[in-house]
Amino acid sequence: MSESERPTGVPQSGEFTEKPGFRHVLACVDASPFAVDAAPFARAVLAHAVAVAEAIGARLTVMHVLESPTAREPMDPVEWALRHREATEYLHQRMSRIHDLHACAAIAAGAPAERINAWAHDNAADLIVLGRGGESDGTFARLGDTARRVAETANASVLLVPSMQVGNTPIRYHKVLIPLDGSSRSECVLPLGLGIAAAHGAETVLVHAAPKADLIESDLLDAEAVGLRDQLYRRNERAARQYLDWIRSRLPATPTTRTRLLPSGDARRALARTAVDERADLMVLSSAGKSGHADMTVGSVADYLINRMNIPVLLVRQQRRNPPPQDHTMNTRLPGQGTM
Repeated sequence: MSESERPTGVPQSGEFTEKPGFRHVLACVDASPFAVDAAPFARAVLAHAVAVAEAIGARLTVMHVLESPTAREPMDPVEWALRHREATEYLHQRMSRIHDLHACAAIAAGAPAERINAWAHDNAADLIVLGRGGESDGTFARLGDTARRVAETANASVLLVPSMQVGNTPIRYHKVLIPLDGSSRSECVLPLGLGIAAAHGAETVLVHAAPKADLIESDLLDAEAVGLRDQLYRRNERAARQYLDWIRSRLPATPTTRTRLLPSGDARRALARTAVDERADLMVLSSAGKSGHADMTVGSVADYLINRMNIPVLLVRQQRRNPPPQDHTMNTRLPGQGTM
C-alpha cells in the first residue's frame, strides 16, 4: 500500500505495541455486601479487575459506595460508622485472595455513579471496573443505571463485567477481540488490548466491518443501481482488506494475532455475532469511533455492544472532559495490604 493509500490518522510504526499508560485500576463493588446475589457479582468484578491490573502492571483500589437513605440528606454519623466498618470488613474479605498486587480499599457515601466518577478523577484512576447491572428482557441484559452513567460520564476508561460465575483460580483470557473502524480513535486501543492479550497468552483477533453500501430508491433498484451498489460493495471490501493487512504489517509477527474482515452490513450486529462465533472472553474497543461526535461520549457501535454483550467489554476513552465535582470519600488502607 502506498503512502497516499494508507489510512489517515494511523500512528507511526511502533505505536501499536507501546506499553499502555494505565497505572491505577478502580474496581467498584456497587451492590450491597449483604444482598443474596451480590457475592457472585462482586467476585466477577474483582476477578476481572485483578486480571487486567496484573496484565498492565497497575495498582488496584477496591471501592464500595454506601448509598444514603435519601438523596438530599447526609447519612447519620452513627449509621455511617457502622456501615463503614461493615463495608471495610466486606472489602477485606473480598481482597483476601489477592496476591502480588498493590491493592487498597476505599469507602464512599452518596449516589454511586457520582461518587465513583469523582473518586476516580481525584485519585487518577485510569480504568474503572464495575458490574453491568440491569434487568434482562429474555434476550440480553441492558446496562443498569449506575453502569450507564459511569460509562457515559467518567473521565477514565471503563470495563463492564456481566454477572458470571468465577472460580477460585485467577481469570485467564484466551481470546481478545479488538474492533477497528479505520479511525485513529479505534487504533488507540491497540496498545492496551495487545498488552492484556500478551500478558495472558491470549489470541488477539482484530476485526473490521466493511462499511455498508446502501442506495436510496423508492422502487426496486434497476440494473444500473444494482451495478453501482455491487461496485461500492467490492470497493469497500477491497479497501477494508488493505486496511487490515496494513495494520497487521505494523504489529509483531506472531501466530497469536490475526485479522478478520466482516462483510458489508450492520457493523454493530456483525461485531456482536463475531464475538459469539469467536468465543471471545474480552472485547476491547474505543468508546467513540470514526464519527466522533462531540456530544456523544459513547458512540453508537460501542453503546449497542455494551448493552448486548455477555462478555466483559473494555471501553477505552482517549479524551478527557471537564472534571466532576469534588468528592468527600474516606479511604481505608487495609492492614497488610500495602504489598498485595
